[in-house]
Amino acid sequence: MRLELKDLKEGLLEQEYSCGSKDFPVLSELADEADVRFREPLYFKLRLQKTGQIVEVDGSLSAAVGLKCGRCLQPFEQQLAADFALTFSPLVEREEDAAEEVELEADELGLIYYRDEILELREPLQEQLIMSVPIGPCCQEKCQGLCPECGTDLNKAKCTCAKKPFNNKFGALADLKVEKSK
Repeated sequence: MRLELKDLKEGLLEQEYSCGSKDFPVLSELADEADVRFREPLYFKLRLQKTGQIVEVDGSLSAAVGLKCGRCLQPFEQQLAADFALTFSPLVEREEDAAEEVELEADELGLIYYRDEILELREPLQEQLIMSVPIGPCCQEKCQGLCPECGTDLNKAKCTCAKKPFNNKFGALADLKVEKSK
């Protein structure tokens, strides 16, 4: 996924991409390690604008992803949609003998380098896909999860486990009686 800057006629270009998860190598690792499976196709809509040497990209992504619920561990599918903005800057070689001024690096400014008038889009788009995946996925808002004692899926059945108070640090103070002074 490369784009040559000469394709930016009059400094503006709108592109739409439809691709598969095989185009992004980290997504297969994510599927193996975190059980996050992207369904194909993945859609990207990009609006690129060049101002001088800087290229700004406003984009949106749309993808379906298969996840496991963080509460009940049941698989479910969720639609992802996210907007993002990226800024590309040319890679400038610096002289080692330059004055010892403190300069911010491109990573610190949120810039992405490009070389030879070619934007490499694979890594930034892959990063946006990964950042759009929810950290604690939940199959439904009212998911009751699993019983911590017996592991019963509380969405499907009730268990007979005695309910213990959760983290009751002040339970010892329940029977404490305080006399008021007059």
